[in-house]
Order: sequence, then C-alpha cells, then structure tokens
Amino acid sequence: MAAAGVGSTSIPDRIAAVNKAFAEAGLVMEDLRRELETQQAARDVLLTRAKEQQRLLELNEQQAQRIQQILVGETKATIRAEGRKQWLFFALGVAASVPVGVLINILVP
Repeated sequence: MAAAGVGSTSIPDRIAAVNKAFAEAGLVMEDLRRELETQQAARDVLLTRAKEQQRLLELNEQQAQRIQQILVGETKATIRAEGRKQWLFFALGVAASVPVGVLINILVP
C-alpha cells in the first residue's frame, strides 16, 4: 500500500533517487571544497603580498627618517660653519683695523 502523497514510485526507485541525490551532493561538496581551497590559496598569496608591502613601507619610512636626520644634521653643520666664518671675518676685520689705525696715527701728523 502506498503512502499518501508519495505516488506510485517503488521503494527501490526511491532508494535509487536518494542515492543519486547523495552522489550529486557529494560532487557539489567536492566542487565547493576545491573552490574553498582555491580561495584560501589566493588569500594566503594576498596576505603574503600585504606583509611584504608593509615591510617595504616600514623600510621606506626608516629611510625617509634617516634622510631627514642627515639633512637636518647637514643643515645644522652648515649653519655652524657659516657662523664660524662670520666670526672669523669679524675677528680678521678687528685685527686688521687696529694696525691700520695705528699706522694712520703714526703717518698722519
């Protein structure tokens, strides 16, 4: 006797249909597993690239800081050298003016 709403399919036909559905589900699951593995591999590649980019960015920042330190150091050294040069010219001017003044006082009656 057939159950209500089941129709006239036999139990072996239903078992075959269920087995077929499970086989198809297994194929779909295998496809999904391969797709997931592909996406995970792509994610791993992207993470590796992101880490490399971060490392390069940090290196570039360090290099920029070093360049800035060098430039600031050179600027300070240049300022100090210019200051020393100005003091040297001032001292030479004073040193030269005293003998010239003395000479003028001696030569001019």
